[in-house]
Amino acid sequence: MKPTAISLLIVVLYFFNMEQLKAQVFIGPKSGARISWLQYEDFDKEKYEKKPVFGYSAGITTAFKVQKRFLLQLDIMYAQSGKKIDGVSDPSLQNYARYHYLNTPVVYKLDFKEAFGDKSFKWYVGAGPNVNFWLGGKGVLKSVELREENIEQLNYNIIFDALPANPEYGALYFKGANRLQVGLIVSTGLVLEPMPGQSIMIDFRYEWGHSYIAREEGRFTNVIAYEDDLRARNQALQISVAYVFDIINKGKKEKKIYYKN
Repeated sequence: MKPTAISLLIVVLYFFNMEQLKAQVFIGPKSGARISWLQYEDFDKEKYEKKPVFGYSAGITTAFKVQKRFLLQLDIMYAQSGKKIDGVSDPSLQNYARYHYLNTPVVYKLDFKEAFGDKSFKWYVGAGPNVNFWLGGKGVLKSVELREENIEQLNYNIIFDALPANPEYGALYFKGANRLQVGLIVSTGLVLEPMPGQSIMIDFRYEWGHSYIAREEGRFTNVIAYEDDLRARNQALQISVAYVFDIINKGKKEKKIYYKN
């Protein structure tokens, strides 16, 4: 995880002119709400119904002024995704899961200045690559097979390994899971400046996953008839708020360039 984040930061810095970096660098906390779902390679709608999952993200964002109207933003975030599967042919089947990710998107933004009365603000559009590292996850499974064993529900944890001869109780094993997943982000949002050297970023984004989560079905310890299919890509919509500080100029008006067009 740590080498991935450091590598991304090195790549970002490589593409900058160092004099521009000295001009303006923003950093601060960021958090938001998100709704995610899975786009399956082959989903059997006659047997199952899928629903989106609500979650959240939290972490740190860093924004670098590249040129007059261009900004490059790097986030290092904890983010939740997941799925909800209900049985259609077998109404007793439920598989609700939540996955944990280290999310490191890099978004290149173009901003536009607008005026509302005597106040000014900026809005932007942006796009860029998204890199996710799958940390783990947990879920709840209900099925006829479990009820026949007098188990109302199975609270399981995900283990990235093949199913062993003596498996752990309440585990879901994924052999060869794709833990490093890449995709694309498109975003838009508003930037407000409550005071010199400080900005509030309100961000709306769509995350499109390119990588499959896993190529092989996951196998449960206590269930034989049902296997967890994650031959799917993550998709998500997110709204977030960041409060960032200019750590170079520290609010000096004479050096303010973020709102200069």
